[in-house]
Amino acid sequence: MRLSNTRPTAKLVGVIKMNADELKAEMRQCAGTTNYHKLTLTPLLATDGVRMVAEKAGAFWLVDAIGSYQMNPEVKTLAIQFWTLEVEDNKAVLYCTEDTGRPRIVEHEIKYTDFPDGKWKFYVQQGLIMLPEEY
Repeated sequence: MRLSNTRPTAKLVGVIKMNADELKAEMRQCAGTTNYHKLTLTPLLATDGVRMVAEKAGAFWLVDAIGSYQMNPEVKTLAIQFWTLEVEDNKAVLYCTEDTGRPRIVEHEIKYTDFPDGKWKFYVQQGLIMLPEEY
């Protein structure tokens, strides 16, 4: 695996972002990763799939948001973090759990987002953020 210090490849102004169906179809194509990407100033590295989501959905902020919780004592002790972003009508909730069906450890309300509607999942393990398809 190579480490790349990735910068956004397109200016987000004027870029048409993917809708939910298009983004989910792209995410399903992700399996494993060939590179680790440093996308933001947080300590997290990202897989190819997370980089694709950040670029095509204009969601580098999402990596920042998840990265900002990595020093939280309850979050950083987890062997694997299960992050969910639930988006509806340009509002969202981002939360972390220890496992599916477990109580939320942290929760962050997002008053406005243009991320596509839906329930989006991400995993963090050993400082690497990935899509479930890449686990």
